[in-house]
Amino acid sequence: MKKWSFQVKNSPIEIRQKLESSIGNANRFVLNINDNKQNLVNFKIRKRLLLPFEINTQNNIIVNGKIKKTNPRKGTGVEVSFSQHPLSKLLMYGHIILGLGFLAAIILEYSNNSYTYLIAGILLTIGTFLGFQLKMNFDKNVEEYKKLISEILGQKMNYSK
Repeated sequence: MKKWSFQVKNSPIEIRQKLESSIGNANRFVLNINDNKQNLVNFKIRKRLLLPFEINTQNNIIVNGKIKKTNPRKGTGVEVSFSQHPLSKLLMYGHIILGLGFLAAIILEYSNNSYTYLIAGILLTIGTFLGFQLKMNFDKNVEEYKKLISEILGQKMNYSK
């Protein structure tokens, strides 16, 4: 999970309207916004997965954010956190656990077949490569979301923090 926070000169209501008008109407995005009584707005953005196999190829990040009015002089504080979709983690850890299970079966001598070695090696390799791919895609997609959010809010920020 990565966190990002910044200050905006607009009010929380204006920020909410900008988010709803730009992201709320997009076909592939899901935007949930909750208002609290204390000038605190929580929002969640994620990309809708249309097919189950898109978890590896599409942007699979869940964006959680809080917009809170801090001080009239400073503006509004925006805190955004980025996390991976739970299904992508399940897919990666599932391959690794299955591969380790086959290796445990080999070590405990439940199977002495050479195909078991091959299956265990393939599952561990897939899980490892899937983990590296998800990490690289996560970092790239976080930067894209930061750029998208900063463009929506009309800020020229250094979003690579």
